[in-house]
Amino acid sequence: MNLKSAINLSRLFVLLVSGLFFVICVAASWNRWANFEYRTFDLAFYIQALWQLLHGRFLVSLLNVPMLGNHADPIVFLATPLYAIFPHPMLLPILQIAALASMAPIGWRIGQRLGLSEVGSALMASSLLLTPATGFVALHEFHPEALAAPFILLMIEARLRDSLRWHWIWFIATLACKENMALLLTAYCTMETATDRRHRMFYWNILPGIAALGWFLIFIKILAPFLNAGNVEFASLYHHLGNSQGDIIEKGFTAPHIALDALRNSLTGGNLVWAILLPFLGLPLLRPRWLIVAAPILFQHLLSWRSSEWSIHFHYAAPLIPLFWIASIEAIRKCPSWFPWLIMTASLVGQCLIGPVHEASWQEPLNNWKQPLIQSIAPDSSIVASMPYLAHLANRERLYSLHHILKGLKTLSGAEYQPPEEIETVVIDYGNRWTFDPVAGYYHPKMRTTDGRIIPSSDRLLHEFLRKERWDVDSINELTIYHHHHDSVKTQPISKEMGLELDAHTQLLNLEKSGIYFSNETPLTIRLVWLFHGERDWIPWMLLQFKSGDKTFNLTKGLCAPEATDDGLCHEEIWHVIRSPQLGPGNYTLEAVFFNNSQIAGSPYPAQNDSMIRTFPLGTITVK
Repeated sequence: MNLKSAINLSRLFVLLVSGLFFVICVAASWNRWANFEYRTFDLAFYIQALWQLLHGRFLVSLLNVPMLGNHADPIVFLATPLYAIFPHPMLLPILQIAALASMAPIGWRIGQRLGLSEVGSALMASSLLLTPATGFVALHEFHPEALAAPFILLMIEARLRDSLRWHWIWFIATLACKENMALLLTAYCTMETATDRRHRMFYWNILPGIAALGWFLIFIKILAPFLNAGNVEFASLYHHLGNSQGDIIEKGFTAPHIALDALRNSLTGGNLVWAILLPFLGLPLLRPRWLIVAAPILFQHLLSWRSSEWSIHFHYAAPLIPLFWIASIEAIRKCPSWFPWLIMTASLVGQCLIGPVHEASWQEPLNNWKQPLIQSIAPDSSIVASMPYLAHLANRERLYSLHHILKGLKTLSGAEYQPPEEIETVVIDYGNRWTFDPVAGYYHPKMRTTDGRIIPSSDRLLHEFLRKERWDVDSINELTIYHHHHDSVKTQPISKEMGLELDAHTQLLNLEKSGIYFSNETPLTIRLVWLFHGERDWIPWMLLQFKSGDKTFNLTKGLCAPEATDDGLCHEEIWHVIRSPQLGPGNYTLEAVFFNNSQIAGSPYPAQNDSMIRTFPLGTITVK
């Protein structure tokens, strides 16, 4: 085989890997979106930002800031024309995956310029996409930081082919992905200044470094305070290191053990470093200059208290992947030709052990009954919603995340969150563990802040928000949708049929099911009648338990009547239950379990905490 044929075959292999990566990741991302499996508001934030921009507005209601008030990521504005043509939430994830897929052809060209063989270049380029971190970045909804990965590679390639113009273009593109890229690029320019002796060093290294550092200072000192206005407090991620920036720096010298403890905690509790290093066989350690370039990003994440920043499961690894990869390329340039095969194999093994392939759980659209309910919401309706639903509802002026109401505080802040007024629709998915997350602090019992303020429990905060208005309620399985009820007719008194007292202020008057058979064709209806008087001590959370032998299946209803007031009138709830595929056919005993969920979620020993648990039998039921 001649050289030209070998080059064509290796290029074809890389394009094939790139194409497969794109198709598989798009399919997996679309499946996750359709099944309401997105767990942050990242995608919804940028979708709403573009939608607002196309309508002549800049404020993103999700965080109550303009887009640049959250991060310095103007690169997203380039997607505005495409979004005007194709205004679908999945546009941005598709663009992100396409950008990441392009790393393989870019990497192949870099490998060729650094002297690798055609096969070696193809294998190393493919390892860029096969390494576990890249897959997780591609599947994490959307974040502009992910775009930094291909831009950094393009910048390095421009330097290798001595193209100053394109070096500047990709340098600026990287800078526009997020404010922390400025620190990475400053370190990059500093290292190149120390090692590069080309005659135009000022234009290649010094001037770009000054530009990057200048942009960082302008954004941090001027733009961010003006646009953010205290709505997102990123500095709080490092309050465990000191009370202020000056205090953190001082303690870095006077009490270094604080920072060292934080690093030890993140290195042992997270996989950000070793999950990128090991697929590249630890070779980046042999090229410390690239580790120095990566250091600002590494320390930013490893010193944070937020555990998601120590993990490859989100977007945080994106700018580190090309740096560790190029370090590996430099380390194997004089190694035997089988080294790229080792790295390729290690990437595949990592993919199977800790990567998206290991965690893959392709699902049919099990929640397809939710789609019509969400799509029926008026496009101009103001909405509060659980996090997986935000990206489905982002094309509107007023959209808010339920987790802010449950937390009672602004994002990463100790400042009180003021719930929005005049909301027309509230979407609550009680089965969504990311919105009701006690580890993240979104869902909590009554708590005291560091400055001594008392924050009511999440259940109480939601109750106070909902009780201000009258609602029409649709409740199916774990999903409850509240539609604003515009007249003031109240529920009429109902006779006291049962009288199960949960506490001094909460009485369950009636609880009944619609029948004894349950199937796809015969849904189950649960009717509850409540009487509330005075301020409730707690808002009961309800589970429906199906028991058969040693098998138990739980179905979450969530909070019972959090919208109800203490007006002395009886309050009726109708809960429709659709059979879950996980519930097999057979005969079951049925029980309703009521408990104080916010108290149990905040307990260090939830299994031993039987605080305010009440169980009521509902007889037997046959699942067909």
